[in-house]
Amino acid sequence: MISRPVVLLVDHRPESKPIFQEIAERFPFKLLLAEDGQAGYDVAMETVPDLIIIRQNIPILNAQSVSVLLKQSPDTDKIPIMVICSQLSEEEREKFQDAGCNDCIKEPMDVDVIIAKIKEWLPL
Repeated sequence: MISRPVVLLVDHRPESKPIFQEIAERFPFKLLLAEDGQAGYDVAMETVPDLIIIRQNIPILNAQSVSVLLKQSPDTDKIPIMVICSQLSEEEREKFQDAGCNDCIKEPMDVDVIIAKIKEWLPL
């Protein structure tokens, strides 16, 4: 039996979860959820997901901080990280790239765009 890839969604906004749960059922991949940056970091260190999707301004540890911490560990430094951004200037994009983030999902979120990005970063 082939195991399904694991995607960690780190997002405190309730409206995001159904979008990603629907996508997870279509793929399929296993979806893990965390409500804040610290919880997301802890889950990532424990489970080593195949992809992390994290909201830009998540509480406790923001997306940049979580990314920097994960990129410092040899267990998690290769995990692709996508950031959900409401506003994304070129300067912010560079900050995320410097922190080790691989891609951004701009809001409002478009399911087709999310699926294309997940296909790009997940080993399916």
